[in-house]
Amino acid sequence: MRWSQLKKQLQARFASSVAASIDLNQTRYRHSHDQEGEFWISYHGSRIFNAGSLSYLSSLGALTAENRADGSSPAQACELAWPIMDTSGLFLLEQMNKDLFHSLSLTVKDMLEHNNPVIRALAIIDTRYGKRRLATFDPSTEHQLVQRLHDLRCEAEGMAAPASS
Repeated sequence: MRWSQLKKQLQARFASSVAASIDLNQTRYRHSHDQEGEFWISYHGSRIFNAGSLSYLSSLGALTAENRADGSSPAQACELAWPIMDTSGLFLLEQMNKDLFHSLSLTVKDMLEHNNPVIRALAIIDTRYGKRRLATFDPSTEHQLVQRLHDLRCEAEGMAAPASS
Protein backbone atom coordinates (compact mmCIF):
# COMPACT_ATOMS: atom_id res chain seq x y z
CA MET A 1 0.00 0.00 0.00
CA ARG A 2 1.28 3.46 -0.81
CA TRP A 3 2.14 5.75 2.08
CA SER A 4 -0.54 8.29 1.15
CA GLN A 5 -3.25 5.61 1.30
CA LEU A 6 -1.93 4.16 4.55
CA LYS A 7 -1.69 7.61 6.15
CA LYS A 8 -5.25 8.44 5.12
CA GLN A 9 -6.60 5.22 6.64
CA LEU A 10 -4.62 5.65 9.86
CA GLN A 11 -5.67 9.28 10.32
CA ALA A 12 -9.31 8.39 9.64
CA ARG A 13 -9.18 6.46 12.91
CA PHE A 14 -8.00 9.42 14.99
CA ALA A 15 -10.45 10.69 17.61
CA SER A 16 -12.07 13.91 16.46
CA SER A 17 -10.64 15.77 19.46
CA VAL A 18 -7.05 15.26 18.25
CA ALA A 19 -7.45 14.66 14.51
CA ALA A 20 -6.64 18.23 13.49
CA SER A 21 -3.60 18.46 15.80
CA ILE A 22 -1.69 15.25 15.08
CA ASP A 23 -0.09 14.38 11.76
CA LEU A 24 1.79 11.32 10.51
CA ASN A 25 4.62 11.90 8.05
CA GLN A 26 7.14 9.92 6.09
CA THR A 27 9.91 10.69 3.67
CA ARG A 28 12.25 8.65 1.53
CA TYR A 29 15.81 9.65 0.78
CA ARG A 30 15.81 8.77 -2.92
CA HIS A 31 19.55 9.16 -3.34
CA SER A 32 20.48 6.99 -0.38
CA HIS A 33 21.17 3.29 -0.66
CA ASP A 34 17.87 1.36 -0.85
CA GLN A 35 15.98 4.67 -0.58
CA GLU A 36 15.91 4.57 3.20
CA GLY A 37 13.74 7.10 4.96
CA GLU A 38 12.20 8.53 8.07
CA PHE A 39 8.84 8.43 9.86
CA TRP A 40 7.66 11.06 12.32
CA ILE A 41 4.61 12.16 14.26
CA SER A 42 3.97 15.85 14.75
CA TYR A 43 1.67 17.76 17.07
CA HIS A 44 0.72 21.23 15.81
CA GLY A 45 3.65 21.02 13.39
CA SER A 46 6.30 20.10 15.99
CA ARG A 47 7.86 16.66 15.91
CA ILE A 48 7.09 14.60 18.97
CA PHE A 49 8.45 11.29 17.63
CA ASN A 50 11.00 10.44 15.00
CA ALA A 51 12.22 7.08 13.65
CA GLY A 52 14.53 6.57 10.73
CA SER A 53 16.20 3.65 9.04
CA LEU A 54 19.56 5.38 8.84
CA SER A 55 19.62 5.93 12.62
CA TYR A 56 18.67 2.30 13.16
CA LEU A 57 21.28 0.94 10.76
CA SER A 58 23.98 3.21 12.16
CA SER A 59 23.27 2.04 15.72
CA LEU A 60 23.12 -1.58 14.60
CA GLY A 61 26.50 -1.22 12.89
CA ALA A 62 28.09 0.37 15.95
CA LEU A 63 26.69 -2.29 18.25
CA THR A 64 27.85 -5.08 15.96
CA ALA A 65 31.32 -3.51 15.78
CA GLU A 66 31.47 -3.39 19.60
CA ASN A 67 30.53 -7.07 19.76
CA ARG A 68 33.19 -7.89 17.15
CA ALA A 69 35.79 -5.97 19.16
CA ASP A 70 34.90 -8.12 22.18
CA GLY A 71 35.86 -11.23 20.18
CA SER A 72 32.51 -12.35 18.77
CA SER A 73 32.26 -13.83 15.30
CA PRO A 74 30.28 -11.78 12.75
CA ALA A 75 27.23 -14.05 13.19
CA GLN A 76 27.46 -13.90 16.98
CA ALA A 77 27.93 -10.12 16.91
CA CYS A 78 24.69 -9.68 14.96
CA GLU A 79 22.87 -12.22 17.11
CA LEU A 80 23.86 -10.29 20.24
CA ALA A 81 22.88 -6.95 18.69
CA TRP A 82 19.30 -7.79 17.62
CA PRO A 83 17.71 -8.06 21.10
CA ILE A 84 19.31 -4.76 22.12
CA MET A 85 18.05 -3.07 18.95
CA ASP A 86 14.53 -4.42 19.56
CA THR A 87 14.39 -2.54 22.87
CA SER A 88 16.24 0.58 21.68
CA GLY A 89 13.24 2.52 20.41
CA LEU A 90 14.78 2.76 16.94
CA PHE A 91 12.93 1.33 13.96
CA LEU A 92 13.52 0.46 10.34
CA LEU A 93 11.11 2.34 8.10
CA GLU A 94 10.02 -0.85 6.35
CA GLN A 95 9.18 -2.51 9.67
CA MET A 96 7.31 0.61 10.77
CA ASN A 97 5.22 0.52 7.59
CA LYS A 98 4.46 -3.18 8.05
CA ASP A 99 3.39 -2.59 11.66
CA LEU A 100 1.25 0.41 10.70
CA PHE A 101 -0.45 -1.53 7.91
CA HIS A 102 -1.03 -4.50 10.21
CA SER A 103 -2.54 -2.19 12.85
CA LEU A 104 -5.43 -1.44 10.50
CA SER A 105 -6.78 -4.93 11.15
CA LEU A 106 -6.23 -4.93 14.91
CA THR A 107 -8.64 -4.19 17.71
CA VAL A 108 -7.70 -1.44 20.15
CA LYS A 109 -6.95 -4.10 22.76
CA ASP A 110 -4.54 -5.83 20.36
CA MET A 111 -2.95 -2.50 19.46
CA LEU A 112 -2.31 -1.81 23.16
CA GLU A 113 -0.53 -5.18 23.46
CA HIS A 114 1.63 -4.66 20.35
CA ASN A 115 5.42 -4.61 20.80
CA ASN A 116 5.79 -1.42 18.72
CA PRO A 117 5.24 1.69 20.90
CA VAL A 118 3.97 3.66 17.90
CA ILE A 119 1.09 1.20 17.47
CA ARG A 120 0.33 1.41 21.20
CA ALA A 121 0.38 5.21 20.99
CA LEU A 122 -1.96 5.22 18.00
CA ALA A 123 -4.37 3.07 20.02
CA ILE A 124 -4.61 5.88 22.59
CA ILE A 125 -5.78 8.40 19.97
CA ASP A 126 -7.98 5.91 18.12
CA THR A 127 -11.65 6.89 17.95
CA ARG A 128 -12.55 3.42 19.27
CA TYR A 129 -10.57 4.12 22.46
CA GLY A 130 -13.25 5.37 24.83
CA LYS A 131 -13.14 8.06 27.50
CA ARG A 132 -13.62 5.58 30.35
CA ARG A 133 -10.62 3.57 29.21
CA LEU A 134 -8.70 6.81 28.73
CA ALA A 135 -9.48 7.91 32.28
CA THR A 136 -8.31 4.64 33.83
CA PHE A 137 -5.24 3.97 31.67
CA ASP A 138 -1.92 4.43 33.47
CA PRO A 139 0.84 5.16 30.93
CA SER A 140 3.63 5.55 33.52
CA THR A 141 5.39 2.33 32.44
CA GLU A 142 4.93 3.00 28.73
CA HIS A 143 7.18 4.50 26.05
CA GLN A 144 7.41 8.31 26.09
CA LEU A 145 5.34 8.55 22.91
CA VAL A 146 2.46 6.64 24.50
CA GLN A 147 2.65 8.89 27.57
CA ARG A 148 2.72 12.03 25.43
CA LEU A 149 -0.25 11.05 23.25
CA HIS A 150 -2.18 9.96 26.34
CA ASP A 151 -1.65 13.37 27.92
CA LEU A 152 -2.57 15.15 24.66
CA ARG A 153 -5.74 13.10 24.26
CA CYS A 154 -6.75 13.71 27.89
CA GLU A 155 -6.19 17.42 27.40
CA ALA A 156 -8.16 17.44 24.14
CA GLU A 157 -11.04 15.58 25.79
CA GLY A 158 -11.05 18.02 28.72
CA MET A 159 -10.01 15.32 31.17
CA ALA A 160 -7.31 15.38 33.82
CA ALA A 161 -4.54 12.89 33.11
CA PRO A 162 -3.90 10.41 35.94
CA ALA A 163 -1.54 11.79 38.59
CA SER A 164 0.97 8.99 38.03
CA SER A 165 1.77 10.03 34.43
